[in-house]
Amino acid sequence: MLTMDRRAPARSRLVVGGVIGVTVVVALLVRFAFINQVSADYRTFVSPWYDELKAGGLSALGGDYSNYNPPYLYLLALATHLPVPKIIAIKSISMVFDLLLATFAALIVRERFPRPALPLLTFAVVLFAPTVVVNSAAWGQCDSIYAACCLGSLYYLITRKPWWACVFFALGLSFKLQAIFFLPVLLIVMVVNRQRWAALLALLAVPAVFALMLVPAALAGRDIFSLLSIYPTQVSGGGTGQAGAGGFGGGAGAAGGGGGGQRVQGFGASADSMTLNAPTFYQWLSAGASSVWKYLGLAAAGVLVAVVGLVAWLRRRPLTAAHIVVLATTVVLAVPFLLPQMHERYFYLADVLTIVMAMYVRRFWPVAIVVSLSSLLSYAPFLWNTTPVALPLVAFGEFLAVIATIWIFFAVFRDQDQESRLLRHPAGAQNPVDFAVQ
Repeated sequence: MLTMDRRAPARSRLVVGGVIGVTVVVALLVRFAFINQVSADYRTFVSPWYDELKAGGLSALGGDYSNYNPPYLYLLALATHLPVPKIIAIKSISMVFDLLLATFAALIVRERFPRPALPLLTFAVVLFAPTVVVNSAAWGQCDSIYAACCLGSLYYLITRKPWWACVFFALGLSFKLQAIFFLPVLLIVMVVNRQRWAALLALLAVPAVFALMLVPAALAGRDIFSLLSIYPTQVSGGGTGQAGAGGFGGGAGAAGGGGGGQRVQGFGASADSMTLNAPTFYQWLSAGASSVWKYLGLAAAGVLVAVVGLVAWLRRRPLTAAHIVVLATTVVLAVPFLLPQMHERYFYLADVLTIVMAMYVRRFWPVAIVVSLSSLLSYAPFLWNTTPVALPLVAFGEFLAVIATIWIFFAVFRDQDQESRLLRHPAGAQNPVDFAVQ
């Protein structure tokens, strides 16, 4: 009997490993069904960057031909040495980070639910989420890189490792500016859960790691001013083109057939639209609407972050894993909805975190499905030259998801009875996340 008991954990690990292996293999097969799709972003931006790096080697990292921050170019340079066709080499980068993204999602769920069922379900659902598959395999975008780093930061916040949380956030920010949506989460948790200055000093890792990631490009000869101006240029809409930039603001992006359509606003299209296919409230405005709406949106986003932070602070108790997940999901979903000139891909992190939150919060699955579906429908005009559902209507679905998520945030943070009813409870106690107990 003792022998059987000893063998049980080994068998369990074998089963879990087998499920993970099968899931990964099937996920890769699904992705390879889209591998030859060529988007306008791929054709206009990433493919020429790959050619530049293949021809010039590491010295090409010093060139000013890309409006992506250098860390992605480092990975692209490594991909040029893979013995596979170019399109597979490029998309394989994002596919690898799809796996890391799903892994961190599963680890976050495992922190509250140690039994393997829910973490394995999370791993699979994230890996097969429509926008996760399409973003890497069909579009050739690399949003899974910064999103995986942000989920890594979230995981280390939950596990009381503030230095690693800051390092992973900095890595995400060094790949894409959209990681900035996660910054309020990092700051709020650091402040609300503060017990030792070490947790706040860990924030110094963010500029240090970000600067370190620029060093190889600087050593290759790229001007420091050029490196430091990449993100400001993206925000202002300049550079080599916004479709490939992955930044904020800017023009309507690349257009054309063969896998690359146009970015449109709800009632018209223009280079200075206040939304570029993103399912935000700007879809309800005409293309010529007053620029005052931009500033109102920015102000609303700032107020939302301040209110969320204040509510978290007024709890007067350290945030648990469940509170941090609800906080993070609320911020990364609501803030892009309020900001102007968002692209359709800027809800990518929200797509994933709503799945994670569905594992923590009862009956949240409809919200997660609406968010993922809204993102997928907003991809369609650019990727497939079609608009299955009018984007203002898609934005209304996203609006309902935002309202539902904000309501859950206030219910969980301000009402203990609602908190008990809404949150899924594991077998065993859940210790608060408190950096003082490290």
